[in-house]
Amino acid sequence: MSTEINRLSELAKEDPKRRFFSIAHLITPEKMYAAFLNLRKEASAGVDGVTYEEYERDAARNFRELHQRLKDGKDRAQPLRRVYIPKENGKQRPISIPALEDKLVQKVMVKILSAIYEQDFLDCSYGFRPGRGAHHALDEVGRIICTRPTGWILELDITSYFDTIVREQLIEMIERRISDDSVLRLIRKWIQVGVIEEGRLLMSETGTGQGQPISPILANIYLDHILDEWFEEVVKPRMKGEAHEIRFADDAILCFERKEDAEKVKEVLTKRFSRFGLTLHPEKTRLVEFGRYAARNAKKQGKKPQTFDFLGFTHMCARSRKGKFTVHVKTIGKRFRRGLKAITEWCQKHRHEPVDAQQKTLNAKLRGHYQYYGRPTNYRSLQQFYRSVRRIWKRGLSRRTRGRWLTWERYDQILRQHPLLLPRIMHPWKGAGSTA
Repeated sequence: MSTEINRLSELAKEDPKRRFFSIAHLITPEKMYAAFLNLRKEASAGVDGVTYEEYERDAARNFRELHQRLKDGKDRAQPLRRVYIPKENGKQRPISIPALEDKLVQKVMVKILSAIYEQDFLDCSYGFRPGRGAHHALDEVGRIICTRPTGWILELDITSYFDTIVREQLIEMIERRISDDSVLRLIRKWIQVGVIEEGRLLMSETGTGQGQPISPILANIYLDHILDEWFEEVVKPRMKGEAHEIRFADDAILCFERKEDAEKVKEVLTKRFSRFGLTLHPEKTRLVEFGRYAARNAKKQGKKPQTFDFLGFTHMCARSRKGKFTVHVKTIGKRFRRGLKAITEWCQKHRHEPVDAQQKTLNAKLRGHYQYYGRPTNYRSLQQFYRSVRRIWKRGLSRRTRGRWLTWERYDQILRQHPLLLPRIMHPWKGAGSTA
């Protein structure tokens, strides 16, 4: 597969306007098997109820039959199973779970499309791309703000992005690169398939079904055209000062040297997005003064320096030990509280399990928290999280002592035998421009 994928990448890079007429043949039983091996065995089943273990029992035959249906055009995308996960604001985020076979074919398709579109996507985009992640985007935020003339940040918040993508406009964008009717037919099936919720089939006119493996790259294709290319080719040449974009999926910030440039872009962005069915949240899309002179200007006005949130971190203007301007980050308050709430609920539910089993799980949860939020200037927040988890665990263990409250002395003995993972900085400094 690597040879074929590499060849696709080479062709796409050689000619940015090349259209690919025959790529469906790259979906083979072997590639589906490779995708199958990368699935989570414990993942929830789709509407057909088929699990990983059940499919694995006769995997070779299943792959051959699925491949034959694809070749004959007889495959049918099954409806998605709708579940909800809680959001930080108390609301719920809908997630759509595809059937296992749809998931397999989509994963192969993502590999094929990535080979082509990775040559088109701009460097400002970091979400759901090979070799890129949230911390690369955060490092870039710090680099731009600290090393380029930046005075204003425009935070973008797209309302229900994945649910409001206009499908026909998305297909038109894809057709600029892909002319294989079989591939286009598959993509249309996946984005138009209905959702099963409480036993009812629900259909919608927009969206890509967040939760499907194919959705992130389709979402990137859409915003690459609507925002990234437009900002790079149309907006930046018209600015009086410097301007930069950092985007992770539908979460983006725009950095400007001049306020007048930022205000002008903010005004036209609403019209630009509405042409493609997207709406910017009027309250969460905001312009803030941020940069090396922001704190001084705020002090003159008797105000606190403004901050902005991006990828789970609140960004703040600060000074290094040598007195140089830098950017510090801390965990967003809502994220911090959500993490502790989840641990509290877990401790309440599992307080009767053996202490060593509880310690193992809590350390896994702490490790995951440190893995994401462990940036250098966020150490105090990590300490607060660690101390809060210690208190939560003590409270949970106390509730199983039949009325005898667990003393701190006894709890300290438990911690010496079953220590909780101490805060750790997992993402080192990336030079003077890091937000770490």
